[in-house]
Amino acid sequence: MALKPVVFIPGFPASELRLAATGEVIFPPPLGIFFDDAAKQRLLRLLTGPDDPPGSIVAGEPIRTVLDIAKQAQTLYDILTSKYGYTTSGGTNFAPVGWDWRGAVDADRVQADVAAAIDSLSAQNGGAKVVVIIHSTGGPVFRRVLELQPAVAAKVEHILALGIPWAGTLKSFPFITTGETSGPFPPVQLSAQDVQGIMSHAQAAYDLLPPDPAKTDMTDQSGPPLDLFVDGAGGQQGPLVDLRWVRGGPEQDYMRRNAEDADRRLGLRSRTIVLGGGAVVPPITNIGGWGVATQTRCTMDGAGNLAYSLTPEGDGTIPLVSARWLRGAMVQTYVLPIGAYPVGQIPKVHSQIWDSPPMIQIFDQVLLGKPPAPFVCCAADGDDAVDPEAPFVRLRLAAADAAGLPLPDLKATVRGISQPMDVSIPGFRAEIRVARTSFHANVGSDLCRFSIDVTWDGDRREIPMLIHV
Repeated sequence: MALKPVVFIPGFPASELRLAATGEVIFPPPLGIFFDDAAKQRLLRLLTGPDDPPGSIVAGEPIRTVLDIAKQAQTLYDILTSKYGYTTSGGTNFAPVGWDWRGAVDADRVQADVAAAIDSLSAQNGGAKVVVIIHSTGGPVFRRVLELQPAVAAKVEHILALGIPWAGTLKSFPFITTGETSGPFPPVQLSAQDVQGIMSHAQAAYDLLPPDPAKTDMTDQSGPPLDLFVDGAGGQQGPLVDLRWVRGGPEQDYMRRNAEDADRRLGLRSRTIVLGGGAVVPPITNIGGWGVATQTRCTMDGAGNLAYSLTPEGDGTIPLVSARWLRGAMVQTYVLPIGAYPVGQIPKVHSQIWDSPPMIQIFDQVLLGKPPAPFVCCAADGDDAVDPEAPFVRLRLAAADAAGLPLPDLKATVRGISQPMDVSIPGFRAEIRVARTSFHANVGSDLCRFSIDVTWDGDRREIPMLIHV
């Protein structure tokens, strides 16, 4: 069976930036700049100033690895090549689209490059429709492609959306306002001031912020407010319109302009994607991650001071309420616990959505056309699973039917521990806390293999689990 052509659009700032004249990669920063102050200052000028001449810096491909240490897109590419047979470099069945994250998510160049990649890949495959995989800020990028170029939708078979900030995210806010040290270890790092300078000049960082609740319905499925950005009294606010967080005088005017520009283009946001010209939105399989410490609320006091709430209600970047916010007849949303899954004889912590083992079911459905089935999975908290000193282990279970709706009469039993534990699960997910003393080594010297027996409406699934004890 022929492979479905796939276009991949990464998040922010997950694309290379290159000098157009020479092809030199300036982002991610080459290792040498950390040991050469003049080279480092040149890099900062290139990334924060206007292109001189215009167009002198262009986007390269999605970042595969950072300093050959941390894998980025490469983890996705590994799955596509080893499991499904895609050629992720130089082939005709896969097209990665890097984009210049210094500009807006709907900048003309971004729009043209995404549409051209879809056109080209479709043509190389006899006019076949393509699957578009979007990650994080790649979601707002592609949403705007569809809204501004609705004819593109006719060339798309399916959209696989992984951790998308449909209602915005706070992840970029600390980088805009104060900066954070970035890099694996000293001296191979950019200072907080360096990072703040780069990110506060990047329009896409503002495009990520939650929209104005006076214009956009910022409530979740059952009605409560998302509360991503609130004032001291707990009322929802919009960081793109309430700009007391911007410090300084005229020298910070560029920050105000960037925020106002994001509000002008994206402040009014619909919970459903509506296309003009009679175009139909392609099916969207939407995955929200859960279980990693995430900035899920920012509170701003009257003086403009910011305080963040960090909870496991997200994937580390995108709050779950934002990832699940999108609606529409063509949208099916699933929740994926991110954490430790058994891999062979070890509990392996999977930190990204796409490399978590349950995602193979989703990839099979989207790429191979396998029939949709209930999505039922469980992960142990990444820290608890490998820390024998943790007093309990948090098991995060998520379950939904083939349409992404809660399964009826959902129950779970933790087996293979000193005393089986029965749990009734309302809705589509639950966190189960099990005392570590309930686990006993049964694999090797310090590992416990156990299982979660999940039942619903006459059906059943057994989920294998493995942790250190």
